Amino acid sequence: MVYATRADIEELWGLEFIQSLMPQDLAEEPALGAAVAGALDRASEEIDAHLSARYSVPLATQPLVLVTPCANIAIYVLANRHTALTQTIEDRYGHAIKLLQRIADGKAGLGAQEPKVSTDPDSSAGGASFTASERQFGRHLP
Repeated sequence: MVYATRADIEELWGLEFIQSLMPQDLAEEPALGAAVAGALDRASEEIDAHLSARYSVPLATQPLVLVTPCANIAIYVLANRHTALTQTIEDRYGHAIKLLQRIADGKAGLGAQEPKVSTDPDSSAGGASFTASERQFGRHLP
């Protein structure tokens, strides 16, 4: 699942800025669209890698809290590929990764779209449970 769209990136960063990250031959359509789509895929895969420590990925819903981190990671991917990395891009990438780590550690959540985690003490994190029959053999001590 992709957690942000090209429209989200353009809203946060602006089309002109995105085009400025790209080499001249990739700054126009359809090459620009393909590059942005690829960066969004890579960003979403990175998000899934972090969230897989706590959730089953890909997530069933598209939490709004992941839109900005996905867009910022995608910009980092685009800038890093074409040596256009700025301090602002690095800072926003760092903030996105810190948020994802906090979510994975259970110190932050996904908001209203938070997947339910079982609180049943008899089940494991994966949903497995164990039962046993009554003991058949034992020591017969006098």
